[in-house]
Amino acid sequence: MSLTYYLYLSHLKLGLLAAQVASSAQHETEIAVDLKVVRYSRKAVLPERHDLDKLEKVIRHLQDADQIGTATEPGPYFQACLEMRWKVFPSLGIVVFAGTLDDQIIVLGGSASHVIGGGAAEPIGSVPPYLFRKLQELQADPGEFDDERFHEALAQTGALLPGPTQRVEFVAKRLAEKPGPGGTLLGSPIYVALVD
Repeated sequence: MSLTYYLYLSHLKLGLLAAQVASSAQHETEIAVDLKVVRYSRKAVLPERHDLDKLEKVIRHLQDADQIGTATEPGPYFQACLEMRWKVFPSLGIVVFAGTLDDQIIVLGGSASHVIGGGAAEPIGSVPPYLFRKLQELQADPGEFDDERFHEALAQTGALLPGPTQRVEFVAKRLAEKPGPGGTLLGSPIYVALVD
C-alpha cells in the first residue's frame, strides 16, 4: 500500500466542500451478541474520522460530477502532476507553489496555515481578492494591477520562485487564467502532495 505524503491540505475548503456533498459514504459498525436463543444486534453510523476521509469524499464527488479537468481543459477544478517549487511567505500568510506545464505557468496560492507542519500560522484564506493582493505584494513595484499586469506578475512569480523543484500532485480551484502559449493559470489548492 502506497502512502501519500501531503505538503498542503486545506482544512477549511475540505470542511466547506464536504458539508455540501451528499452523505452517501458513511462508516458503519455492527455489534452482535448471540445468546443461543436471543440475538441482539445494533448498527451505528460513525462520523467521518479525519480530514483525509473528507478529502477522499470531496475528490470522488468532484470526479463523479466531471468537475475536475486539467490545466488546459475547462472545468472549475484542475488536477496535475508536475515539478514545482514552493515557498511559504510568513509575513504575507500565504504559500505559493509554481511550475510549468506545456509552456503554461501554473501558480497555486493558499493560506500558509494549511502547510503540513507549518506551525501556528493564522488561517487567512485564499479567496481571490485577498490572494490577488498578496501576490501583488510579492512584486518589486506592486502598483495597480489590470488583467494583463496581473498575469505578467503571476508569470514572474512562477519563474522567480526560489528553491529546488519537487514532483507533486494536486487538485485546485481555478481562479484566474490567461490561455495560450506563455499563459498563466492561478489555482487555490485543496491539497498538494509529493509524488514518488
